[in-house]
Amino acid sequence: MIWHPYPGQRVRVRYSRRAAAVMPYHDCTGYVLAVGRGPGPINAEVRFENGAAAVLPRGNLFREELRT
Repeated sequence: MIWHPYPGQRVRVRYSRRAAAVMPYHDCTGYVLAVGRGPGPINAEVRFENGAAAVLPRGNLFREELRT
């Protein structure tokens, strides 16, 4: 889990095994566009490689390492 996501960071979206089957962005990679602030849950806007964007909780974001 990424505790402090920042714009431009490459991430992979993960959900629990139980929820993964019904979540459309499970195991997709993308870039953080914006990060929320303030009281309450911290969300991040993520743009995926297919061009779609979604707002997701930071608890579902994991670092994506570039593979060579």
